[in-house]
Amino acid sequence: MSASLPQALSPACNGTSLVPKMRVGFNARLLYAPALRGWNRYTVNLVRELLSLKVEVVLFSDQAIHESHLAKLSPHNCEIRVSPPMNYFHWEQIWLPKECAVAGVDVLHCPFHFGLPFRSPCPRVLTLHDAIDQIYYGRRIPALKRLRLNSLKMNLLLWIARAKAEQIITVSEHARQDLIQQLRIPPHRISVIYEAADPNFERPVCLADRKRICAKYEIGCPYIFYVGGWEQRKNILFLLAAFAHAGLHDVHLVLAGGTRDQIAILAQKAHALGVGPRVHLLGWVPDCDLPALYAEALCFVYPSEYEGFGMQICEAMAMGCAVLAARASSLPEILGTGGQTFGLDTTFELVTLLRALTRYPENRVFLQKKAQARVREFSWKTTAEKTLRVYREVAARA
Repeated sequence: MSASLPQALSPACNGTSLVPKMRVGFNARLLYAPALRGWNRYTVNLVRELLSLKVEVVLFSDQAIHESHLAKLSPHNCEIRVSPPMNYFHWEQIWLPKECAVAGVDVLHCPFHFGLPFRSPCPRVLTLHDAIDQIYYGRRIPALKRLRLNSLKMNLLLWIARAKAEQIITVSEHARQDLIQQLRIPPHRISVIYEAADPNFERPVCLADRKRICAKYEIGCPYIFYVGGWEQRKNILFLLAAFAHAGLHDVHLVLAGGTRDQIAILAQKAHALGVGPRVHLLGWVPDCDLPALYAEALCFVYPSEYEGFGMQICEAMAMGCAVLAARASSLPEILGTGGQTFGLDTTFELVTLLRALTRYPENRVFLQKKAQARVREFSWKTTAEKTLRVYREVAARA
């Protein structure tokens, strides 16, 4: 290959042509925290698969990236640049674009809702997972609170990222429509690319491991499972009420997640409904225990009022768990034919589904097979390939 070419070239997937190698920078500052919820889970999985596609990745941060994330990434073709201590606004708007120029990246990608510089030496890509701030939280925040200095600063950073990104990636068609309607983003600037379950959920869990994990959390009966946040939109009280009304006396409800205060409140609610002894409040559960909890459950229930994607649906389907999800926001789109949905106006539909699923084993087996078939349509390799296509398009336009 001629050394005079401006970019290194590598064979394309079909082996018959050559495509320029991509060097992609990531705003990776949130990876200082070990938690793999939401944005960090998306970032780590996407970067890992991009590296497998021979994309050169540069991770920019203002703090050291946590070792648990680095352990999931191949060091080959992955460079990390951490700034000295400085004000965040200075880091994002001055240090980051300068380092992009020094590192020679072709595209800068921010995998969360803010974090792109106003001026950049390279094209910018932003992942907007949803429009939840505008749709769900915006109307619940008092006007005076929205006028506080910190809120104004954050709104400015959010606006810069949305306005200056050459292309925006979102994670469902439902989220895309929200971005168009709520944020007035032109449709041609938005690409929909689905997420997927972690590789941790792609391996079957043997019966002995499932029983061991259940014993660890003192779960000895058949159970309905939920894992995720417990904030208001997650609708945990709705699930608790449906469980109580279903009258499934030999079945327990296992809820993973929640803060100490949230757990205390929910425990009181469970006792008031007369189901306290049959409700297990696990608190935070490490990722390594989740596959077994999904696999052993009678079903996974997701009653959330609003989600941009609903990662837990993919996790449950990957473990062959029957899935029941709210008929709200993106959840029916992601679940597809992989489970059953219920309305949120009353608990009647969910109560009916829970009774049918627990009383008729063949119903559960049917839903398990549907889940396993549907989840094959999601993979991080596909996510990375489509994202790489976006990078190439914005780089070509630039």
